[in-house]
Amino acid sequence: MIFDSLYLVYGLLSVILIFGVIIACLRFLFATIYATGNSKDTALLDLMERAGIPNWLSLQQKSGVSSTVIWMLRDGQGDSVKLSELADVARTLLLPLRVFLEKLDLIE
Repeated sequence: MIFDSLYLVYGLLSVILIFGVIIACLRFLFATIYATGNSKDTALLDLMERAGIPNWLSLQQKSGVSSTVIWMLRDGQGDSVKLSELADVARTLLLPLRVFLEKLDLIE
């Protein structure tokens, strides 16, 4: 009976320890990802500053595109975004579409 209780305590402590390690690893992983930023953040932030757009949410709202589109642009996946959505973002940033596509390295 005492051994059963002891095994139960050790089992629960093991589970708590495992969860603690998993949480610590995830926190480290997310901190690393967020510290490095996205590949096109610098270019987009520069364009936003020139157009007087203070943050990502404002860019999303003014351009009328989804947050997914903004994330795709920030991640350098603009080639997966519809041309009409790229045009909306370019218009919001006060740029011709061709110039916007060049800034995101989508065309040469």
